[in-house]
Amino acid sequence: MSDTGAGSDQGAAWDAELPAVVAWSAAPYGPYPPPGPPSTGRNRGLVIAVAVLSVLLLVACSGLIGGAFLLGSSPREASEPEPAAPPVAPWRSSGATPAPGTTASVEPSTRGPQPSDFPAAQISDLNDVCDGVLYFPQSPKRAGAAPHPVALLVGTDMGTDRRHDRVYYYDEGLSKRVERTWASEDPKTVQLVACLDRTSTGATIRKCRYDDPKPDTLTLLKATYRLRVYEVATGRRLLDKTMGGDDQQCPFVVLYGPDKKIYAEVSHRSLLSALRNLVKR
Repeated sequence: MSDTGAGSDQGAAWDAELPAVVAWSAAPYGPYPPPGPPSTGRNRGLVIAVAVLSVLLLVACSGLIGGAFLLGSSPREASEPEPAAPPVAPWRSSGATPAPGTTASVEPSTRGPQPSDFPAAQISDLNDVCDGVLYFPQSPKRAGAAPHPVALLVGTDMGTDRRHDRVYYYDEGLSKRVERTWASEDPKTVQLVACLDRTSTGATIRKCRYDDPKPDTLTLLKATYRLRVYEVATGRRLLDKTMGGDDQQCPFVVLYGPDKKIYAEVSHRSLLSALRNLVKR
């Protein structure tokens, strides 16, 4: 969402409708806790980067505690290589359970997306639609009267599945009906999945300086993104659009990596504009 035009009336509406939580910006390292009210301005001074408690909380919520600690483990010595084990692909719905002692496999991607035998159990399952692996015939098609519920999944730099973005829709209002349309937590009601992935980065925009928890400077870079929208029930692609990172202000709160680089994001206003016709018509 844009940071301009936010006044005291809007702040009061946030307080009335949302729990008091930290408003995490859409940073390149996710996933994140649910966002709170939009910031009324960019403050130079707050960086949540290496606060151990916050990071552990984020990691624990995403189920990646093991992976996080693995990132800090010591490399194996080259003098003691282990034989490479055959890759074990995740078992997906195929109608049969792999026999004990066998390795499940996924058909080559040249086959295209396959129908799932089971409905999506959680929003993160819709990553399979974004990746062209599965579609879910049990889900409702984009048919009948609007609105057509959508889930926005935003790619991260962690090499994991995209995260479910629940921030972008707030310009549409804060009612339960709006939430069910733009950011449903129930995959059985979602007709569309929007997949947003960063495809390239560019020149430096500016340096972002912060004071808390310690003085630090991050480099904000230009970025380009690809937005794709699919019908969950069929895997049919309805939109494929290149978008620039038009939110080029220094984030109020950000997570960053060792390279101290952050990237301009697609603004929430631009995302709403790109999705509105598919959702509301």
